[in-house]
Amino acid sequence: MSFALKHSLLAAAACLVIGASPLAVAAEDHWHHEFHEHEFGRFGPRDREVWTGGHWHHEWHNGRFGWWWFAGGIWYFYDEPVYPYPTVISTVTYPEPAAAPPPPAVPAATPTYYYCDNPAGYYPYVPNCPTPWRAVPATPQPPAPAAPPPNAPPPPR
Repeated sequence: MSFALKHSLLAAAACLVIGASPLAVAAEDHWHHEFHEHEFGRFGPRDREVWTGGHWHHEWHNGRFGWWWFAGGIWYFYDEPVYPYPTVISTVTYPEPAAAPPPPAVPAATPTYYYCDNPAGYYPYVPNCPTPWRAVPATPQPPAPAAPPPNAPPPPR
């Protein structure tokens, strides 16, 4: 039994155990597929499927212009296209770069009050401060107790 077939069977069995879809694993396996044999005639069924599902592109990759066969997430360089697909695997390859990670999240700005020591007080209640203002992180205040309704009896003691 070939390595690729064993790998596929193990992946399918793992999917059944954990409840995942075997198609999702197969799609994931399709990305950056490695072709260990260098002749198409020696490919197993899975390698054949991935390789023949590739496409020709005439463009630049990794600083090199030419004919590129894209299969399994990897670009393979050729001097000219071979139709419908190459039967010998090129040794000049360029893996598709992974997507860049998203930038780190910017922390939410903490509200800041500005305090003056002399005269003591916070801006804007103290509009001018002869000394440097002190930044004071704003902290949420608990809600003030509601005022009792008019003519309410006093609270018990």
